Amino acid sequence: MTISRKQRLLRGVALGSVLALAGTGMATSAFAADIDQSQTGSIIIHKHENPGNGAGTPDGTGTAPNTPGIAGVVFEYCTIDGIDLFDGTNTGWDALKAITPAQLAAAASTSVTTLGSYNLVDCAPAPATDSNGLSTTPDLPLGPYFVREISAPSKVVAPAAPFVVALPTPHDLQNLDGEWVYDVNVYPKNTVAEGPRKNIVHQDDNGAALGAPIDYEITTKIPALAAGEMYDKFILTDTLDTKLTPDTDPSKVTVKVFGGATFVQGTDYTFGWSGQTLTVTFLAPGLAKLQPGQNVVVGFTAAANAIGTIDNQAFVNLNDLQIGTVPPGTPPGSNPTNVVQTRWGALELKKVNADNTGQGLSGAEFTVWMSTMDVAGCKADFANLKQVTQPGTTDPYVVTAGAGGVVTIPGLWVGDTELEIAADGTVTNTTVAGHDYQARCYVIQEIKAPAGFILPTGDAALTEIVVQPGAVGAANPIVTITNKQQGVPSLPLTGSDGQLILTIGGIALIVVAAGVIVIARRRRHDETADQS
Repeated sequence: MTISRKQRLLRGVALGSVLALAGTGMATSAFAADIDQSQTGSIIIHKHENPGNGAGTPDGTGTAPNTPGIAGVVFEYCTIDGIDLFDGTNTGWDALKAITPAQLAAAASTSVTTLGSYNLVDCAPAPATDSNGLSTTPDLPLGPYFVREISAPSKVVAPAAPFVVALPTPHDLQNLDGEWVYDVNVYPKNTVAEGPRKNIVHQDDNGAALGAPIDYEITTKIPALAAGEMYDKFILTDTLDTKLTPDTDPSKVTVKVFGGATFVQGTDYTFGWSGQTLTVTFLAPGLAKLQPGQNVVVGFTAAANAIGTIDNQAFVNLNDLQIGTVPPGTPPGSNPTNVVQTRWGALELKKVNADNTGQGLSGAEFTVWMSTMDVAGCKADFANLKQVTQPGTTDPYVVTAGAGGVVTIPGLWVGDTELEIAADGTVTNTTVAGHDYQARCYVIQEIKAPAGFILPTGDAALTEIVVQPGAVGAANPIVTITNKQQGVPSLPLTGSDGQLILTIGGIALIVVAAGVIVIARRRRHDETADQS
């Protein structure tokens, strides 16, 4: 069953209350006679994270809590009007002991001015705890005090239960040796938690073409609870933007812990997709495996199905603990993660004739290479390029020029907000290098030319392009790539000068032929004359 805030206040009575109340019921008028009423007292608060441990005592001896102190916690102390500890009887001491945990919890709010049937008067704040979790309020008149926590840093998710302090308090609560402590040390604890963190991991390995898997992780650091409390609820919900398509394969939803037990799907936790919403629920065996200080990581996979900047945020409910100010729309008892982004941009090329750029050329083929550079470093440097692959495969991503020479690339990864992860699984605030880009350099390599055109080689086959999140035109201009037409072998000369040469040759032949005819006729004439 879930432990509510009120139940925590009832069950989590601070050590200060125990110290103050345990001995008061056994005090006798003889003890009271020994009290030096001319003195003043102090309330010395030691504020530490749960579970605290240690064996602190009213006089400050014993074993101090072994968990970190909490700075910035403010308590308020009020005099309990109507209880007299110094009238020579045990009436006031008995009345103080008779105050119940329920009455203490009911007076936790500063708006409450009563404690059971008694009034709370002269309320004042104690100094905020320092870096060691220490706060001292000196020079207080002797008498009974009610103490409640009124403010704390956002990481404090369960305030200390209110408590009462008697000034003075018996020195030895077990043996009641007749000694009194005027400067009373109390040790109220807080449950401290860090908000869950969302992350995108390894997109540069998963793929850069639209449709490649995107790995999301939600990390929750398990807080230490007060003594007697257990983890009874751990529910994660994540509703994806419609630009994301979830991978509902059961193997793609995982739970792991750094330095702890293995979590088994179906035994330690269950999950389900309802449309765009993932819900992961820890079962009793899984809840029993949770250990304070460990980072539990829930992972799942989706794919971008549209370009642009895509936000994502998850919500985690761990024992209904709420961390800091919870924004409107947060599911009851849950805490939001940080918002992560993944960014995708479309690209369009046009293949044209270098000598007639109005002529689009179909059939050209290209591979795509991703750079780790942004706009400033965009260059065709293969030592710094990674080949883009078909989503979900290791095959090169190849695009082809269609009608009119148009080459359409539906989407390429521009960047995301991946954060570095420490060795213990803690998600840091440091962005992974080469990820948080608003524009990324790509290189297009021509591997097949249009029919009848020359395939460029070397650097001439490479075109540097900067891709931004969004559509072609709005964010990414169309890029034109040219090709030179292929030449052909030399043909026989049948025109222009060649025709002139043939013409001159023909005339010469005619002249020669005419001369031959004339000579022949003259010979025949001479021969005829001789015969006559």
